[in-house]
Amino acid sequence: MFEMQYNEEMEAEVRKLEAKKRATEAGHPEWDNACAVCGTEIAGTDSDRCGSCVAS
Repeated sequence: MFEMQYNEEMEAEVRKLEAKKRATEAGHPEWDNACAVCGTEIAGTDSDRCGSCVAS
């Protein structure tokens, strides 16, 4: 049980770091996340694409 919780926490931290990296690469280090395709700001760190880019 502890191992599962640890893995989930580490996966969340990796998503957060990757999202921050995308925002920095998009030229906005103050953002928490940016779309990997168009570079617009995304709320949260669960996705790497904005709604417009996911739909297309």
